[in-house]
Amino acid sequence: MPKVSVIMPVYNTEKYLPQAIESILNQDFSDFEFIILDDCSKDKSFEICQLYAQKDKRIKLFKNKENKWISFCRNKLISLAETNLICSQDSDDISALNRISLLYNFLEKRPEFAVCSGNLEIIDENDKILWFRKYSQNIEKIILKKSPIANWASIFRKSAFLEVWGYDKNLDFAEDYDLWLKFFSKWYKIWVLQNFLSKHRIRTWQTKSKNLKQTLKNTIFVQKRAKNIYKIKASFSDYIHYFLLNIFLIFPSSFIIFLFKKLEYKNDKR
Repeated sequence: MPKVSVIMPVYNTEKYLPQAIESILNQDFSDFEFIILDDCSKDKSFEICQLYAQKDKRIKLFKNKENKWISFCRNKLISLAETNLICSQDSDDISALNRISLLYNFLEKRPEFAVCSGNLEIIDENDKILWFRKYSQNIEKIILKKSPIANWASIFRKSAFLEVWGYDKNLDFAEDYDLWLKFFSKWYKIWVLQNFLSKHRIRTWQTKSKNLKQTLKNTIFVQKRAKNIYKIKASFSDYIHYFLLNIFLIFPSSFIIFLFKKLEYKNDKR
């Protein structure tokens, strides 16, 4: 029985897949299973995964019969996991080589925590580092304002995931934020290591207006549900932030992207 299950949904990322896969296979922590699910890619992504699966027995490769989108894929991947510790990997991102060991050691020593993550280096399509993103450790203060951690640099307990019924299958944007809110509502603790654990890639198509606006709409939706259904108590500043997010919907996507970068991205690691 491995100690960690690394899960990776794949869809049309043939250009970046080798880096993503190798960043996991070359970890300084080797006791894991690597579960990959191809969501009917139209490029050579599945064939690339097959080549790596033939070389490394830790890889367990699956393929959907039809395109199912991200929430379905992540739920399915976790259902296939043999361990209680789930490490998320995106198929175009690059994990730091000590990512799994740092996250695993934290959760092993602190059973009261359900999820732990780290900071991000933001890279472009050519691997150039553009910015750095640091997350606050003051989870309670920020969780109703924005997602408190990076899914791409996280590890969490499958037992807690199952208790809150996993990812909402109706959400394909902000589904990870909704999961953290559900954890928090059940009094599970969340933590952020101040290590840079993943290089998160920004690709041109990811900034299309419909994706950005839908992400913002879903963010507003899950925040409202967290207050009304999950019964997470909101502060006055939370309500102000929620109001401002609704106002942002009337602005063009280019302005929202500009503002987000100014507020969240830094030019150095300090």
